[in-house]
Amino acid sequence: MALYGAPVWYGALSGDNALQLRRAQHVLAVRVIRGYRTVSAEAALALAESMPWDLDALVLAAVYKWRGDQRSLGQRPAPREVKAERLRLEEDAVARWRERLVDSTAGHRTTGAIAPTLTEWVRRQHGRLTFRATQVLSDHGCFGAYLAMIGREPTAECHHCRRCDRDTAQHTLASCSAWAGERSVLISVVDGDLSLPTIVARMASSEEA
Repeated sequence: MALYGAPVWYGALSGDNALQLRRAQHVLAVRVIRGYRTVSAEAALALAESMPWDLDALVLAAVYKWRGDQRSLGQRPAPREVKAERLRLEEDAVARWRERLVDSTAGHRTTGAIAPTLTEWVRRQHGRLTFRATQVLSDHGCFGAYLAMIGREPTAECHHCRRCDRDTAQHTLASCSAWAGERSVLISVVDGDLSLPTIVARMASSEEA
């Protein structure tokens, strides 16, 4: 519904209207990933594999214009030609999206991890994020640092190992002793590299990973 008639209105899309689209899409993306409302729009859309609607509208408008140009030249593009042109335009849009993630103003840990493998991440046909996986990828969840930030805990210390004064998603993922057993299984899959970009790349690479 949000993109209905996009080829007609895209040229008049203003910054304010694009912001309204983004706010609505942000709400949907947070629900898709089962995340906290505090997850930034940039991070939520990336985790949800949901291209920003203004870029989706750009693709629709460009395909519409291309078909019109072809007709004006007396050409009638076959469905496979239209599909190929749309794919090319979508690849350009993903490249623009990647640039936005690199320059994002919030959710840097998440957007920085997904940006290098954005194409593989959004086109994978396997795996869906669980509530817990989203917490680890977004850093918004049952971690001392986050809970202290939103006023739910007096300190940011880890409740599990009691040896960390700043409990974060990366602490849980890479060093908290309470999760040593689970971590040993993960290490065997990612060859010992527990940085978030590596984790995301491995998740995108195969259903098993």
